[in-house]
Parts: sequence; structure tokens; C-alpha cells
Amino acid sequence: VTAPPGGGKSRLRLEFLRRVEARPSYVELIMSRGDPLSAGSPLAMIARALRSEAGILSGEPASVQQRKLRARLGRRLGGDALVRVTQLFAEMLRVPFEDTLTEPLRAARQDPMLMADLLRAAWELWLGAETAAGPVLLVLEDLQWGDRPTVQFVDAALRNLRDRPLMVLGLARPEIHVQFPALWADRDVQ
Repeated sequence: VTAPPGGGKSRLRLEFLRRVEARPSYVELIMSRGDPLSAGSPLAMIARALRSEAGILSGEPASVQQRKLRARLGRRLGGDALVRVTQLFAEMLRVPFEDTLTEPLRAARQDPMLMADLLRAAWELWLGAETAAGPVLLVLEDLQWGDRPTVQFVDAALRNLRDRPLMVLGLARPEIHVQFPALWADRDVQ
């Protein structure tokens, strides 16, 4: 959804979410908002969504942030998947586990391409677990201030989880078409 400032995007989001929440069936709502100060910072919108989902607050000790992240991810993940995804997401959120690193994470810290691949796989694994439990609505507001890696991760999830109950509502100013031309043009849009 694109419109200039004051064009009603936030009102549309509010009304839409009100109707979603009024439905008898549960929908997992994951929200993030672009920020002009972090515009272009890799995975800033995904990190913001994860912090919100886990209830992580700025200034909390790393151990508290790690515990909150593990608890949130543990709602749908377990075993090795929980350890792997928690450690990778903690890296993204800059609350890393220094004492119990897995070997793939140790290697990824030395290779940005490997880190990006592992983070994308963790994102899809987590969203896959969430969508296996029920519908997920990912709301990305002010996407014009988003970042290319977030857009690519969401695009990969839309492609690789296309048979899952996953919906993305992106709201942006018209500049989005310059920032991300043909955004998700080849995805099913309804």
C-alpha cells in the first residue's frame, strides 16, 4: 500500500488490524516500522520486529535479552533448531552468546556471506514454525525507510513458504518505488 504522507496508510492499517483481531481465529501479528535514522541498516526492520516480539528493551543486561529471545523463539522451536536460531538472531540483535557458540556461527562471524545465508535460513525456519502453528501477518510500516536485506528476507519467505498462511502488509510512501523498484512484483498479490 503506497500513499503520500497523510494519505491514510496508518488509518488503513489500524482498521485492517482491528478486523483481524475481531476474527474468531487467532492470527500471529508481527510488526515492524522503518525508521529514517536506521534506513538502509541491514536487517533493521527484522531486528526491530524480533525485539518487539521478544519484549526486549534497550539497556537490559545481555543475559536478560538472551533469555527473552530464547523464550519467544521456544514457543515454536525446540532442540538444535532453537539453539541455532536463537544464537543467530542474537547476533542480529547485537546480544550475542559468547560462551556457547556453535561452530557454524563461529565460521559465519568470519564470513559475511555465510552469516547472511544462515540468518536468512533462520528467519525462514522460524517463520515456517510460526506458520505451521497458524496464520502469520507480517506488517511492515514505513517500508520506504527499510533496508534491502529485510526486503530480500521477506521476499525469500514469501517464495519459500508460499503454501503457508503468511501474509505481508507493506505500507510505504511513494518513494518506495525508487528505493525498491518492482517490490515483490512476481509474488501473489491479492
